[in-house]
Amino acid sequence: RTMLRANSTWSLKALQHSLRGRQLTAQLRCASRKCLRSQTSQISWRCDDASRRLFATISRPQELHRHRKRLENFGKDAPSGDAKVLDDCRQLLKDEDWFARKVAVETIAKVSKKGDETQLSLLYTALEDDDIFVREAAVDAVVQVALPQDAVAVSKISVCLGDEDCFVRCRAVVALGLLGTPQDRELLTLILEMLDDGFVPVRKRAVEALLTLGDTEVLERLRSVSQQDNDRGVREETKKAVAVLSR
Repeated sequence: RTMLRANSTWSLKALQHSLRGRQLTAQLRCASRKCLRSQTSQISWRCDDASRRLFATISRPQELHRHRKRLENFGKDAPSGDAKVLDDCRQLLKDEDWFARKVAVETIAKVSKKGDETQLSLLYTALEDDDIFVREAAVDAVVQVALPQDAVAVSKISVCLGDEDCFVRCRAVVALGLLGTPQDRELLTLILEMLDDGFVPVRKRAVEALLTLGDTEVLERLRSVSQQDNDRGVREETKKAVAVLSR
C-alpha cells in the first residue's frame, strides 16, 4: 500500500510536470507565431513601401508627359480677352511644372488685351520665377502686353538686367529698347552698362537697343566699343549702329 501511494504521488507529479511542459510549449509556439506574423507584416510593409516608391519613380515621368500633352493646344484658338482662358492661366502659374507655367505666360501674351494691368501684374510675378525659361517667356510677354513707354513695365524689366541667366538679360535689353524712350536718361545709362556684360549676345542686344532708341548722345560710347570690344561680332554690330546714328 505504501508503495502504491508513492507510485501514485510520483505519477501525479509526472503528470503535472508534463502538463506544465505542454503549456510552456504551447506558449512558446504562440509567441513564435506572433513574432513571425510581426516580422512578415514588417517585411510586407517594407516591400509595399518600396513598391510605392518604385511606382512613383516610374509613373511621375509618365504623368508629367500626359500633363504636358494636354497643354499642347491650350488657349490656341482663344479670342482676345477670353476670361475663362486667362483665369486658367492664373491657376497654371501656380503649377509645380515649369513647362505649365511657361505655357501660361505665353498664353497670357497671346490672349490678353493690350495694356491689361491685371495680366501684366501676373507677368511681373513670373519675371521672378525660379525657372529661367519661364522668366525669358515673361520678359517677352510683358513687351507684347504692355503699352509703349509703360513706366512700370520698364521698371520691372530693368531689374532683369541683373538676372543670373544671360539669355534673360538678352531679352530684357531688347525689351527695354522696345518699351523705353530716349528721354529716359536712367534707362539709357542702364543699357550702356550692358555694353560691359561678359556675355557677347547681351552686348550685341545692347547695341541694338541703343540703335532702336535712337539717341545720338550715345555715339561716343559706341565708337569706343566699336574699336575696343574683344569680340569681332560686337565691334561690327557697333560700327553699323554708329553709321546709322551718324546720318
